[in-house]
Amino acid sequence: MNDLGPPTEGDPLDLIRRDIDGIDKTLLSLFAQRLQLADKLATTKAPQGLPIRSGREVAMLRRLIAEAPAPLERELVLELWRALIGANVRRQRVVDVIVGGGRADPTRLFDVARRHFGSRTRISHVAEPQAALQKAAENPQSCVAVTPWPAAPGVGSWWPALSERRFHDLHLIAGLPLLGPATEDPEACVFAATPTDQAGNDITLLIAFDQHHRAQRALNEAGLTGKEVARSEPRVLLRIEGFVAVNDPRAGALTSYGVEGVRVLGSYARI
Repeated sequence: MNDLGPPTEGDPLDLIRRDIDGIDKTLLSLFAQRLQLADKLATTKAPQGLPIRSGREVAMLRRLIAEAPAPLERELVLELWRALIGANVRRQRVVDVIVGGGRADPTRLFDVARRHFGSRTRISHVAEPQAALQKAAENPQSCVAVTPWPAAPGVGSWWPALSERRFHDLHLIAGLPLLGPATEDPEACVFAATPTDQAGNDITLLIAFDQHHRAQRALNEAGLTGKEVARSEPRVLLRIEGFVAVNDPRAGALTSYGVEGVRVLGSYARI
């Protein structure tokens, strides 16, 4: 016999559900206000290419996670605000995400990209990282490339292609997933034709020609804390602690110590 009847006026469960409904209504209003303010911000600033500012996003997410009261988990805060950020980007411009998996698991990279850019973002897959980079280079106002981490084991030495002139307008702007210790390499890179910005505790990647194995000494002499993380003669990939701008004179100074063709690939920060 089913003795469950309609909720009474004083039913505790019904009262809790009503409170939840009221909070949901407030959240909807607040989300709408946030998008309206983001729209206003977008119309008042000068157009600067892709509406993606990864450094600003990481700094904001760090603050929100630090301020989140219990029982909010940092993963939930990240998912909610990444969804809001994705919605804001879509309202400004349609951005295509091109995943170039190469030897890495394309399903995993696709999932990492989807979680970061949002479920409604257009994501496609091409066979090689260089093909994804080419798409982003050819469509600088509307495309970003997601590739495996350059020095990750088993992904192949695709990263030397980053020294090619056709990719010089692309910059590393994020390492995915965002959550993770700075001491560990991310799984994926995001490259885009947009300036890098500083978030704090950033990591910078440089590529250079180092035929005579002088890179470490050059870093020390230039006042940069870093190390070699991969080599494909004569190219070398360098990991630098801290933010190094594309035109940073310290990077340019490396040529004084026998390292040639130095290019700042960009920077990323993790939460």
